Amino acid sequence: MKQFWLHTLLRTYSSVMMIIIASFAILLSYADWDSREKEAQRVAQRVTTRTVEEVEYYYRESAQLAQDLVANQDRIQGVYKYFSLSTSEYFYWLLEHQAASSTSISLYENIDDLYVQNDYITDVAIVLQDFKEVYVSSRNERGGHSVLAEGFKPEANSFGVPILDPATDQSIGVVYISLDPEILYHAVDNTRGHIPMAVTVTSPFDTEIFHIGERVNREHENWFVGVTSHGYQVQVAVPKNFVLQGTVTSSALIVGLSFLFIVILYLTLRQTFANYQKQVVDLVDSIQAIAQGEEGLRIDTLEKDQELLLIAETTNDMLDRLEKNIHDIYQLELSQKDANMRALQAQINPHFMYNTLEFLRMYAVMQSQDELADIIYEFSSLLRNNISDERETLLKQELEFCRKYSYLCMVRYPKSIAYGFKIDAELENMKIPKFTLQPLVENYFAHGVDHRRTDNVISIKALKRDGFVEILVVDNGRGMSFEKLANLREKLRQRHFEHQASYSAQRQSIGIVNVHERFVLYFGDRYAISVESAEQAGVQYRITIQDE
Repeated sequence: MKQFWLHTLLRTYSSVMMIIIASFAILLSYADWDSREKEAQRVAQRVTTRTVEEVEYYYRESAQLAQDLVANQDRIQGVYKYFSLSTSEYFYWLLEHQAASSTSISLYENIDDLYVQNDYITDVAIVLQDFKEVYVSSRNERGGHSVLAEGFKPEANSFGVPILDPATDQSIGVVYISLDPEILYHAVDNTRGHIPMAVTVTSPFDTEIFHIGERVNREHENWFVGVTSHGYQVQVAVPKNFVLQGTVTSSALIVGLSFLFIVILYLTLRQTFANYQKQVVDLVDSIQAIAQGEEGLRIDTLEKDQELLLIAETTNDMLDRLEKNIHDIYQLELSQKDANMRALQAQINPHFMYNTLEFLRMYAVMQSQDELADIIYEFSSLLRNNISDERETLLKQELEFCRKYSYLCMVRYPKSIAYGFKIDAELENMKIPKFTLQPLVENYFAHGVDHRRTDNVISIKALKRDGFVEILVVDNGRGMSFEKLANLREKLRQRHFEHQASYSAQRQSIGIVNVHERFVLYFGDRYAISVESAEQAGVQYRITIQDE
């Protein structure tokens, strides 16, 4: 049974560790995927922004170049003459008007300058309104030629720029300027790093003018879209298989390392549990033998390690203390039986005494002896309180009991003894052990009163302080000698007490030590007491009880 439990514990512990490691591996894989996904999105967003900027820049440049072809009336006339005259007639017209113009009016020269000054242009085409022919040229054929408008199709990577007459601001036609795709390829490559991208640029007329990268499914990819101020749309996407493949590769490595770690952990746990099992079995066998009656047996600690050694040593120490406690409890039971017997003897027919005292009180009232009646009533109250078997009382009831006791003691010396008691209203219902303040008052009347004086006084104050309760019992009596005070303070420092069986020994504990013991047992570490005294200077007891 014990071996089966340990093996179950091993399997449970190993399973828990495997689940934890597997969960950690899954979390790492997810974190890797999430990191790749976010990185891809950041790069895609950056590529989108960069491509939009590039497209917008080159469109503006192309628009400026296209407008420069018709920057003034001479150049506009040169363009129109190209479309309306034959080639020989156009050159003849150029010879007649070139010298008179301050700018170049030759379409051939302007197109050639455009190619020379702008490396990114690959093709230029001019389409004028109301003409059936289109002028087309390329970097390899800068002179260009005319083609029928019906068969003309702009290059896919060209910007269509409307050109306006600067004088009338009326539309003349459209110039198509083709951008070298390598410009955008270079911009995308510098931005995307190692992450593959699919980049598509479409015109305001929803025609594709550029595409970079692998063709991907538009419905299943997360596309980032940017639009230039002139309506050109840039769409960028990262193929999902890129993130997936990278995640699968890293996850395979993580899972492999996790599996290796699980195997090493399991073998280590198995070896550890084998030694642990041997020690646990010996520990359990020893405890069972002790439980079955071998009281003197103790657990062998020579072959125990770490926490099992601590358990074995602690158990042996506990058994030793338990044996001592059993002996102490036996002695305490003897003492309790003796105390119960004396309590029974003290309670023999208490109603007879109450009835007798009540008869005496009524007789004193009938004889107009009111003071004697009060004395008998207070004494009867004290007697009832003494005989009751309550273990705790309210603080206001304890002070009332002390007042009645002081009253009876003062009756003998009415002109030389005074007393006073004060209690904060919020402390009246505080519970304390019964007969814990009365012995202090009794000590004063028994040993502290100096009958040669007429100013003997004792007071009790119960005050609520910040975080604790303070009870002060102060008198101006005979006080104590230094040796007696030191001996009393030594006893009040004790927090553990040994009870004696004999009644005579218990009588010696009556008084302040008995009060101290019962306060310690009732309030524990919250309670503290201090004593100040000197010969012919009275005694002050200061009791503090911390709030819970």
